[in-house]
Amino acid sequence: MTKVVFETAALADAFKRANIVAPSHGKAFDEAGGIVLEISPEDGLVLVRATNKDVFHTEWVTPISIEGEATSWRLASQLATPIITSLPIGSGKEVTLQEVQSGASSRLEMKAGKTRAKFFLMDMTYYPEWDIFDPNDLVAVPDLGGKLAMVEWAAGLKELPPLSGVNLDGERLRATDRYKMVTVPLEIPNLDRSVTIPAGMLGQLLRQTGDVSIGFTEYQVLLMPTDSSQVRLVTYAGDYPTMARLMNRERPNHVTVKKAELLAIVNRATLASPGDRLPLMHLYIGKQSISAKVDGPETAVLDFLDIPGQAEHERVDIKVTPKLLTDILNNAPNEKVTINYDANEPEKIIYIDGGSGFEAWMVARRADQ
Repeated sequence: MTKVVFETAALADAFKRANIVAPSHGKAFDEAGGIVLEISPEDGLVLVRATNKDVFHTEWVTPISIEGEATSWRLASQLATPIITSLPIGSGKEVTLQEVQSGASSRLEMKAGKTRAKFFLMDMTYYPEWDIFDPNDLVAVPDLGGKLAMVEWAAGLKELPPLSGVNLDGERLRATDRYKMVTVPLEIPNLDRSVTIPAGMLGQLLRQTGDVSIGFTEYQVLLMPTDSSQVRLVTYAGDYPTMARLMNRERPNHVTVKKAELLAIVNRATLASPGDRLPLMHLYIGKQSISAKVDGPETAVLDFLDIPGQAEHERVDIKVTPKLLTDILNNAPNEKVTINYDANEPEKIIYIDGGSGFEAWMVARRADQ
């Protein structure tokens, strides 16, 4: 039976990344649950695979040693990942996985120092298969992972495609759920059409800095986050909404503030309603100040930020969802942001310029929402 010895840190890192993709519930879990290890003694490699049927992740790990024949092990990700990733790591730390026969079935035994564990192997019969692609067909794009992380949170993750995805058109990335939209510039020279890919995990899976190589087939986007990992992404059918009305940048009023200072007053005001996921916040702008107020069931919190020389008009009440505003501010790359609004029509869509090409639009709330 096959036996593989790994450096503990290398196997733990591979499981962390694969677990991001491995499904935990639903139809994808029934069809493609678990993490698969493909053992190749001839190549001296182990391929770690995971998929949720939209994202297909492969990473190859070079083990310390392999004994036995080529085989594949499929492990329950929710059980194996927390055990393997909790093992002590450091110089000389090793973990051994060995397949053993247990009656009519096989199981996998793990040894790492004084730690022992046993995993029952899942059936490989219907697990999806996908090929390794040629990296020579890809083009390196700077900061692709970081840019995706800036926008993918704004996608409607519970919506049907394409609103549950991030749109790439070769010049910009966009994500929206029709109540908010975020966009950042990203030039992809080998993309000559608009494509929409799944959102929700790419920012975690890809490197946040440096180049990520990208390529395209008719129905998939191909990514290489590192020299030892590949990701296939399905592309969603249907046209991505243009959201032209939402993306209007013209507003008669604007204020520029340090985002950390604005975040501070918004977060403090939100403490008035700790049990409410979507409290109503009054953002009062005018008379050279911004204030944030939330009325909770037992208390209310009002906090001020002075902005000398700005917003000299009478105070207007712009009603917002605090989490939406803080998500935009937290993802804006620059120290300062500019909030564009209409003091005469405070219920109009708010446009926020976060600097470095990061732009966001959000729909203001009504008092009865």
